[in-house]
Amino acid sequence: MAAQTPAPITQGPLTVEEAIAIAERNAFAVRLQQSNIERNRQRVAEARAGLGPTVGAGVNYTRFPEAITANIGGPGTPPVVVQPIDNTTGTVTLNLPIDIAGNRGRLVRANRASLRASQTTLEATRNDTRLNVRQAYFNVLRSQAAVGVAEQAVRDAEERLAQARLLLQGEQIARIEVTRLEAQVTQANTDLIAARNTAQLQRNAFNLTLARPIETPVELVDVAELPPLQPEIDTIVRTAQTRRPEIRAFSDTLEALANIRRAQESSLNPSLNFSLSYQRNLNPGALGGQKEQTTGLLALNIPIFDSGATRARVRQARQDEEQARINLEQVTLGVSQEVRNAITNLTNAQSRLTNAQSQVRLAEEVYRIARVRQQAGEGTYVEVVDALTQLAQARNQVVAARYDYLTAFAQLQRAVGVDDVNAVAPTTAPTGNPTNGGNR
Repeated sequence: MAAQTPAPITQGPLTVEEAIAIAERNAFAVRLQQSNIERNRQRVAEARAGLGPTVGAGVNYTRFPEAITANIGGPGTPPVVVQPIDNTTGTVTLNLPIDIAGNRGRLVRANRASLRASQTTLEATRNDTRLNVRQAYFNVLRSQAAVGVAEQAVRDAEERLAQARLLLQGEQIARIEVTRLEAQVTQANTDLIAARNTAQLQRNAFNLTLARPIETPVELVDVAELPPLQPEIDTIVRTAQTRRPEIRAFSDTLEALANIRRAQESSLNPSLNFSLSYQRNLNPGALGGQKEQTTGLLALNIPIFDSGATRARVRQARQDEEQARINLEQVTLGVSQEVRNAITNLTNAQSRLTNAQSQVRLAEEVYRIARVRQQAGEGTYVEVVDALTQLAQARNQVVAARYDYLTAFAQLQRAVGVDDVNAVAPTTAPTGNPTNGGNR
């Protein structure tokens, strides 16, 4: 029912935490896994019911072509009905299995372990969902920041073009300089259109990630500060190997498979069943017919030989366990790789961000000098156009490095299996202020 309840509508811009909350309610993968949990819960109930009694009732009606009679008293006496033309019998039966081999109990424990594994898999699904939301969220912010850079480039180019046209009217520059700047404005507008289209595509992808209508307006809160870098790789890896839901899910699966294998090993053990049956003849009319009858039965079944079928099933079950162990080893090793890759990506993004910020400062100074030289008659508009292009590229590099860092940190959160990665190990703050250097 919780999966089917619509997520509350949040007023105003969405934070990344609010977006994650919406996705965890709406995401298709989460809802499917919740349905899988309910199915496994019912399997546990089914296995538990196998340990309890069952009661059945039935009515059997039989009609013959004619009644069978016999003349016992001699001539002149009425015949005695030996078998009436029809017979109706009601039966109530109670069956109670006695689990002397423990197999039914093992199946209950196996299904309970499978239920825990599915519940842990739901945690893993939510962990993946949080990563998908963060990546889609940061992609929207990245594309919006790129639009801001493109808009600034258009304003700068149009400003230079307006000044050049005034100078052309005073015959202070050649026509080719204006034409060059007009081409620069056209290119800047083209880049702006492309940036806006990319931003719209990212907003559509974000709505799909949240499993809400694609046309839903998207307004997000930007991330003010970058999270710090985690230097304690070994500590984080150990934490991830104990916290990742996938690893715990495989452990529960191993427990379930072990119980199934033990049940297969015990399938040749004796089984005992007790049944109690009450039968009532609803129209007794036959000679010597009983009106009601109660019978009890205690059945002991001892399997002796099954042509090796049990041995084959046990071997299959052992291979299922072995495959689960191999998968557990693979996932554990993969978690270590994911953590280390995420930290490496964080380090690379931090380095690129620091370099991009210095490149923005340099490009701004080059652009300023190019303008001064052009206004003093010592430079050309070619230098101004080149400086504008380099400045826009540097600003875009800052945007890319900043959101690459946020994406890498989201990947680290998913790899560790916790949102508060900073609590795992001592932290080191990223160098430089990510909001400076012409990022916007």
